[in-house]
Amino acid sequence: MRSTNHILTGICAATGALAGSYQPKFRISPIDGSKIALPTKEQLAFQEKEIGVLIHFEIATYLDIDGCNKVPDLVPDIDLFDPTSINTDGWMDSAVSLGAKYATLVAKHNCGFAIWPSEVTFQDRENKTVPYDYTIAQSPVHGQDIVKSFVDSAKKYNLGHGFYYSVVVNNYLNVQNSDVRPGTWAPGQVNITNGTYDQIVYNQLSELWKGHGDLTEIWFDGGYSSSQKDKIETLLKETQPQAVIFNGCDTGGTCVSANPVRWIGTETGEAPEENWSTGLTNDGGDPTSPYFCPAECDTTLQTEGRWFFGVDQPLRPIEEMIDVYHKTVGRNCMLELDLSPDRSGAIPKEHAALYEQLGDFISSCYSKPVAGNAAHSSNKKGEYTIKLDKPTDIDRIVLMEDQTNGQVIRSYQVHAKIADNTNADAADIPFKLVSNGTSIGHKKIDIFDKPISATEILVKTTFVDTPKWRSVSLHFCD
Repeated sequence: MRSTNHILTGICAATGALAGSYQPKFRISPIDGSKIALPTKEQLAFQEKEIGVLIHFEIATYLDIDGCNKVPDLVPDIDLFDPTSINTDGWMDSAVSLGAKYATLVAKHNCGFAIWPSEVTFQDRENKTVPYDYTIAQSPVHGQDIVKSFVDSAKKYNLGHGFYYSVVVNNYLNVQNSDVRPGTWAPGQVNITNGTYDQIVYNQLSELWKGHGDLTEIWFDGGYSSSQKDKIETLLKETQPQAVIFNGCDTGGTCVSANPVRWIGTETGEAPEENWSTGLTNDGGDPTSPYFCPAECDTTLQTEGRWFFGVDQPLRPIEEMIDVYHKTVGRNCMLELDLSPDRSGAIPKEHAALYEQLGDFISSCYSKPVAGNAAHSSNKKGEYTIKLDKPTDIDRIVLMEDQTNGQVIRSYQVHAKIADNTNADAADIPFKLVSNGTSIGHKKIDIFDKPISATEILVKTTFVDTPKWRSVSLHFCD
């Protein structure tokens, strides 16, 4: 039996000797000789999307508790899964109204129920060939395929699409931490070996990864086992080499893909203020790491961290969700927000309204900067200047670094010439520090302590190579 310390927990880490097919790519700083991790084009394209949704809809939707987590004997009755109004186009409507650019579907969660008609068969411990018969094909809505409907809708709405598949837990097969549990089996569970389980995982991943187009993201929640790693890596190379992989590296620096992303370490929707595009751990990362491994921040719309639809479960208020946006996307972290259809298969009206409200705020605040006629310039000293043609009210700044050749800015200061009634006509208004920080990366949003009326903005930086800027923009959203 494989012990839990053989589970590859899926952080973009490297300790000791490097191993595996994928080695980190980096260049050497011309300034201090440090390593500058280099991204793949797929990682940069994924960061560009900024917002996605993680769709939870399967048999756990019909439970009072939030899924089968930590209840290893629970195999919910398949007759529970009886949605009457599955509307995957409606799911995409909410994703688009939020401003999401990709959607990842939970195809199989920890209960073991598959929301597509899996045709996988396997041998049980009595050497009988049996079907994997805990799927939508055996449910009251047999004949439907939610995976296919989801993919069709995502393509229709021009959203990237991907799959979440729980590798390390499957209650139907009596598996926890990628191990078949010893002893007795609970009602509804099937008696198999560890080797059989690994083959089932491979076969079902093959079904998901073949025939559904190019996937944007593949989720390994909790990682994968050492015995599964090689087959998963080979299958990814053959079928989905372009996908970014959530938890795509293990703690020894062995990766199943060149395009890993890391978990931020919390499901609250808050990245650390200092959050790098590089690093080894499930936190703010490490600017000195040779691994380019951006962070993804997954969180829920419902309160109490509930992922699956909960009857009468309150929603987080719009003010809190706006704060989530600023503490994820505004801190160089992709925001992946839960989308949880109700037991009919539709998005509840209250949920849809909140997605739209958040999307409207983001668009109204950030789609168009103030001072469109301002003069922008930068220099080799790492400075960026915005000269305004008149005193302009602003309350925040958006900084974006061009990371094509790595994340190179190590700290920054934002200075402003602030006009008021005493100096509005003065030519020599002094600069005043209005914000500062360390990591910029794909995007950093700084909200000032209070609105100001500025005539000029100067951003100063420290760096390990001369920065290239994507953009610097000023906004007023008070």
